[in-house]
Amino acid sequence: MIIFTHHTGEPHGILGAQLAATFFQQKLSIPSIVIGIERNFLKERLFHFIDEYYSEKERLIAFTHLCGRKDLIELIREVREQGYKTLLGGPQTRQDYEGEPEADRYSYRFKGLRSSVDLAFQGPVDGFRSDHLKIQNRLFEFPWIKERYLEVDWGNLYTFSDTLKKHDVQVAQVLHSIGCPYSGRTQTVVLPPPVDLKERVPELSVQSQGCIFCDVSKDKGFHGLVEKDRVIAQIKRLPESDGKKIPFELIDEYPLGSLGRLIETVGDHRIRLSQINLVCRVDDINRHASELSEIVLKAKSLDVKIMFASIGFESFSDRLLRYFCKGIRFEEVVKCVEILRRLKEQFGDYLLYRRDEGANHGFIRPTPWDDGETMQEVDRNIFLYRFFEDILPEHSTPLIIHHASYLGDWIRAIESKIGILFGREGTWIEWWNPSSKRRG
Repeated sequence: MIIFTHHTGEPHGILGAQLAATFFQQKLSIPSIVIGIERNFLKERLFHFIDEYYSEKERLIAFTHLCGRKDLIELIREVREQGYKTLLGGPQTRQDYEGEPEADRYSYRFKGLRSSVDLAFQGPVDGFRSDHLKIQNRLFEFPWIKERYLEVDWGNLYTFSDTLKKHDVQVAQVLHSIGCPYSGRTQTVVLPPPVDLKERVPELSVQSQGCIFCDVSKDKGFHGLVEKDRVIAQIKRLPESDGKKIPFELIDEYPLGSLGRLIETVGDHRIRLSQINLVCRVDDINRHASELSEIVLKAKSLDVKIMFASIGFESFSDRLLRYFCKGIRFEEVVKCVEILRRLKEQFGDYLLYRRDEGANHGFIRPTPWDDGETMQEVDRNIFLYRFFEDILPEHSTPLIIHHASYLGDWIRAIESKIGILFGREGTWIEWWNPSSKRRG
């Protein structure tokens, strides 16, 4: 079976998809590979490859991690029309399979993937059984459990642009936390309308759990930490380069409370690491500021680098941080950056966080609320605190509204109250594309 997924072509693995392929192969005896589809792929050549690959095999194709790409959504429909049974799993499966609320009543809303997907499964792959493949037009939901299957064959990843290429995974992932603890924080925020509609649309109260743009909080929530022995087992299975495990991202939005103990345990097991990449929140860094020197010192003693690969700053405006429900103020962003700069002076190449060291921090722009005041505030703060030297990414990320995020609720509230409609593109809602023409 082929599992198709989004891929950028960069040398990273895809934990969820590769874990699922390993499960299918080892537990269900279904030979499986993962193919990451790059943007602007040649569809005719891809179909030629598919037909050859499935010669005299069961015509079964799975999809995961679509990243809102319309071309992948269309690919699901097209392979189904060619006689393949289609499966959907991974992030946002339930929401993408079922579509937006009341989509039958409102024709412009995303209808979901029911008409293109034969079988969908929400949650970890552990609950999947071969008998499920005999079922049509069904969504299965499996509970998130800490004891989940975590074996990964890191050699089963390929990419496709114009031809199939074996992918050399140089950065892997290790699951440490199932979901994000911050997703349990319920907040109500009053959001103004998009700037271009401020004369026509009132402010609206919106409830959010975690960051308001996050589709993962609705999809998964938080289900606790993975036991230490199972984390170590994942690390032991990572590929090696020059006698050390390849760099890996520790999947945990709040890793610092247990990172020091994890590094010690790795040392006790005589596992040689090269680099641990962290994707975390500002408040986690600030909360553990007094412990960070000791943590990096432990890592340095084992010749391990710590990289803050992506920190969720998202904005340098208090107003936008409040709209995003980030739970931090700009002064905390400044404190976080000052901590990182001090650590850099102390530890040099053993502490990485800069853009020119490979980090790519969160900075969301444009947003629906960018007016002269917020634009000047953000630009002024970037200049005053020299974020352009080390923090600012090469390119900002436009605010993306997945239909199942809490911002999706905000957009639908505007549509139902005022009659202004917004465009849909795949699984995204185009907040920048309003129309005053009502559609049924």
